[in-house]
Amino acid sequence: MLDVLREHPTLVEIGVHPNFLPGSSHGESPEEVISECLRFAPEARTMRTHCLVQSTPILQTVVDASPISVDASVYLRDLSGVSPSTLPLDHGRSLTRFAYVWEDDLEFFAEEPRWDGPRFITDRGTSDEITIIDVHPIHFALNSASVGPYERLKAALGNMRNVTEADAAEFRGTAPGARTFIQSMLEAKNTLDAEFTTLWSLAESKRLTDAR
Repeated sequence: MLDVLREHPTLVEIGVHPNFLPGSSHGESPEEVISECLRFAPEARTMRTHCLVQSTPILQTVVDASPISVDASVYLRDLSGVSPSTLPLDHGRSLTRFAYVWEDDLEFFAEEPRWDGPRFITDRGTSDEITIIDVHPIHFALNSASVGPYERLKAALGNMRNVTEADAAEFRGTAPGARTFIQSMLEAKNTLDAEFTTLWSLAESKRLTDAR
């Protein structure tokens, strides 16, 4: 899958999603976790941590032990006026950080979940408004609007590492959800006052990316 994505560098940026939780399959220490992630994506320059786990020592390890210099591990739902912030760290390093404003699995619990992609972008305002969203591949595949489809799939298959598109299709929701949110947004992109880009490109455009 990663090799397929690498064939489309103008459309896709490969980042990492390190799991720093205790018992992580990525490793027992922050150094091991980052090393394992880079084994799959050595070109990664951006990240969002699993469960948003972070601390100053973890972020220091990230910039010391990897080429990662852009992070989106802060979730502030529907925040307007998003702007990048530079976090100065030791050893002459820093990390450019962005907040993201929509996440599929947290919309599950919202009183008024946002599943209309074009409406969501329109409500954000002008094209100058930075809008970073987080979509989990499994919830896209399932078109999840609640945790139900994921739990049913997991109960049926057990090992989620080997899930196929056909497996997911059996449990896919038909109501508006994570998949239709993205699909409708992309289908309407030519009529939206919005420019689609990657996190690294966004950081570069703001001229805050660490020089390496």
